[in-house]
Amino acid sequence: MTILSSKNRKIVKDKKYMQWVCDTHPCFVCNLQGRLNYHQIQFHHLQGIHRIGAMIRDDSTGIPICFQHHQELTFKYGERKFWEMLQVDPIDYAKELYIEYKQE
Repeated sequence: MTILSSKNRKIVKDKKYMQWVCDTHPCFVCNLQGRLNYHQIQFHHLQGIHRIGAMIRDDSTGIPICFQHHQELTFKYGERKFWEMLQVDPIDYAKELYIEYKQE
């Protein structure tokens, strides 16, 4: 694990964490829709509401998401619109996952 410093916050880079999330958790969006989907899970770095420029992505703020939903989020709707349509802010779930990982 690497911790980088960017202005006023620390940025976590942890490939083992990203693999743990993808290997052990279902798609966050499918789960919201009442389905447990462990197929083709990818790690999505949440970009936040106010992303400016080419920010370094923080691994501690990522969630598991299936290929289909990742494609929709990235190429069809974009970060803000996708989460607004689902009426959810996934940052709380990302924080819960990282705390769970650190406790293991």
